[in-house]
This record gives sequence, structure tokens and C-alpha cells, in this order.
Amino acid sequence: MLKVAKFGGSSVASAEQFKKVKEIVKMDASRKFVVVSAVGKANKDDNKITDLLYLCYAHIKYNMNCDAVFNIIEKKFCDIAEELKLNFDIKGELLKLKEKLNSKSISEEYLVSRGEYLTALLMAEYLGYRFIDAKDVIFYNYDNTFDYIKSEKAFEEITKTGENFIIPGFYGSFPNKDVKLMTRGGGDVTGAIVASLANADVYENWTDVSGVLMADPRIIPNPLPIEVINYNELRELSYMGASVLHEEAVFPVALKKIPIQIRNTNKPEDVGTIINNSDEGAFKHIITGIAGKKDFSIITIRKVHMSNEVGLIRKALSVFEDYNVSIEHIPSGVDSFSVVVETKAVKPFVYELMGKLKKATSAGEVTLTSEISLIATVGLGMKNYKGLSGRLFSAIGKAGINIVVISQTSDEINIIVGVHNSDYEKTIRTIYYEFNPQ
Repeated sequence: MLKVAKFGGSSVASAEQFKKVKEIVKMDASRKFVVVSAVGKANKDDNKITDLLYLCYAHIKYNMNCDAVFNIIEKKFCDIAEELKLNFDIKGELLKLKEKLNSKSISEEYLVSRGEYLTALLMAEYLGYRFIDAKDVIFYNYDNTFDYIKSEKAFEEITKTGENFIIPGFYGSFPNKDVKLMTRGGGDVTGAIVASLANADVYENWTDVSGVLMADPRIIPNPLPIEVINYNELRELSYMGASVLHEEAVFPVALKKIPIQIRNTNKPEDVGTIINNSDEGAFKHIITGIAGKKDFSIITIRKVHMSNEVGLIRKALSVFEDYNVSIEHIPSGVDSFSVVVETKAVKPFVYELMGKLKKATSAGEVTLTSEISLIATVGLGMKNYKGLSGRLFSAIGKAGINIVVISQTSDEINIIVGVHNSDYEKTIRTIYYEFNPQ
């Protein structure tokens, strides 16, 4: 048995959390690879190291002194090292980093990646694990695609000694050795990549919640936990806003059918959530989970006899492509179709884009509806329940909520409804309690 254990920022936020990590790792000898995020928030009023490093770079960029911010970073790292009685020269490393920062001979990517880098170095000494710099085993091409072959070769060469290893999350490197940052939450992706490269039996993702929940606990008090969830279900929920795991973390492990286990660092006795390739969880509940996002816009193109015209939608989509705008959904009717996009993606040029759409399609009318939320009800088992969508829409209607748009794929894993932003929380509560009565 071989496990890769990834610990998020909240799991390494203090010396006390470091101790919990050590207890967990030492509890199971199969946890031979550990991936860590940067030191996170120790409490709600604290700051993440990553945020502070971004702030430092902004200060330097605009010729402002960042000593006050850097002092906070230094204190957080030094407090951990001192309390754990570590020998690693964290002050020396931070001094070198500050000198580079002040001389402006540093990129934002390099600076921000030092959060994970230094956290991993501290954890390596504390656990007695060998440190591997992510830039030496996680390689990206210049187009931001992951270079699996090069990464696999380097990983095998470094890890052939059979030692226990620790790797910082959130970054890799380009062919010229420059640091390449992943998107926020990218430490999850690093963990998944390491699990794939190591051919692990399990990828454990340790965080501050006991698995994936059926709904956002900020909206639904004490939502039901999801014990087992399919990779595809998780992808749907993550894409639509469920924040337990980075959506891109699924791909590397799903390809090799490596199960992911979401665990709670503060409650290691909790079972958590298993994410795998099976559909065994599809029949435990009618729905698996609910997730959503606010602030979408719907651009509707109306044209008489549109359904008889070949290539009309392609013409419209080419306009969005010209503006580099990603499209969420395209619901359609006989004489109209709508394009759902994130509002922030089109806001700077939305009316110009609408004009181009009207010209490209010779549409009779192009209209805009904003302040829309999309809410996804997800579950592999939904297709086994006849009339489920009718029940869903009926419950929303009885709650006095107007559905603006509906989208569903033929595999019936996901039903998405669009409502006004003002009805976002109410819609989630309505759906949740319809299928999970109090």
C-alpha cells in the first residue's frame, strides 16, 4: 500500500497543526509522500502566507516599503520553527528572500511559491522526510500544459532510493526553470500529480472539514456528509463552486483510477469522503450534492426561423471566441438561443460584443440579463428516479422562485437552474430540503 498525503494551509497553520500532521503521518507507514500548502490561517483574523506574499510583491511593484508585511511572514515561520525546536535556518532563508525582494530581482511567481517551499522545508525536518523541490519534478510546457513524460522521468530518478519524501504544492517549472504557479488551491493538483507519478494506491487530501458535504454549510446548517462520490460527480460540484477540492485535481488520479480520500486533520478519526470511479454511492441518496455560483449573464439572440438556418450558433460562438470568453451553457428554443457566461468575463465590453453578435447572426434582437446565479443539482442516481426534474422544478416554483434558465445533459448527472442572484440561497435551501426533509 502506498499513500500520498496532501495537507492544506489550515492543516499547517501553526506549530500545533504541524504536530497533528506528524501524528497522522506516523500513524501509517504507507504515507511515504507528503505534499504541503503554505502556512494558512491559524484563526479567522489571521492571514495566509500566500496572501501576504502577493501583498509584498504589490508593495514592491509600486515602490512601497513592504517591511511591515514581511515581518508578519517572518514571525509566522519563525514561531513555528522555534516552538518545534527545528534546526533549519529559517531566518537565513527569509533574509535571502527579502534581499531579492528589495533588489527587485525576483518574479511574483517565485516570491509567492516561497510560501509552500519554506513550509515544506520546515515540515521535512520535523517529519524526517527528504525534501524535493517541486520545480525539479513537476514540469510544464510554455503553453501551460503539464509535461507528464518529463515529470515522470525526473520523479522516478529522484525517488528510486525508496525514502519518504515531502514536496511543496502549488508550483512547478517551465522549460527555462522559471517558476510556474498553479491557480488558487493548486496544492490539491500537486498532490494528485504526485499520486499519479508515484502510482499511489490512495491520494489522501487532508483539510479542515470531514469530507465533502451535500451543500454549503454557510447556507445549510449541518448538511449531510457525502460518504462516496464518483469522480464525475465531484467534477460537476467543484466546477459549480463546491470548494473542498480543486476541480483540476481529479484528472491526474482519475486516469489511473486512484481513489481520493478527503480527511479532516483536526478529526482524523472521521471517515471522510471517498472519491472513486465507481457508482456505489449513486443509490444512497436521490441526489449527491448541490453547488452554485453567482454573477452570470445571459445573452439571448432572437431570430425568426432560426431553427432552419445552418451555422447560426457557430457564427455567434465565433464572436465569443474572438473576445476570449468561455461559455457556460447554451439553452435554445425555436427562434432564439441564449449564451450563459460569467458576468466579469464580458462586463468591460458587453455592449460591443452584443453589437458584433447582432451583425454576425443578422439577429432581430440581442438582449442581456444579468445578476443570475447557476445552481447545480448533481447525482449519478438521479436518472433512476422518474419525475425527478419535475419534482425539482415544482419545489422551486412553490417557493416563489422564478427559474430563468434550465440546462441538463443527456447523461442526467446534473440539472442546472438559473435564478436571480437574490434567490440564490433560497433556491439551494429549497432543493436541499425537498430531497432531505427535516
